[in-house]
Amino acid sequence: MTKESWASLLAWCKGQRESLQMQREMLRSGQFSVLENHESGQKDRSAEHITRITASMAELDAIIAEFERKAVQ
Repeated sequence: MTKESWASLLAWCKGQRESLQMQREMLRSGQFSVLENHESGQKDRSAEHITRITASMAELDAIIAEFERKAVQ
């Protein structure tokens, strides 16, 4: 990959992390929720989504940190 390609990938990772952080904060604050329909009614799945979003953010953090570590070398 070229330096420009790596820079674009890094920018994309950072943008995705920002987007996920915003989604997580909106879920945590109750601005929106994730509901699943069941015959007995709706079940709130927001907590599960917050957990997944947090894990995805951690993966992106690791990728970004590794890229930045290698870029310094």
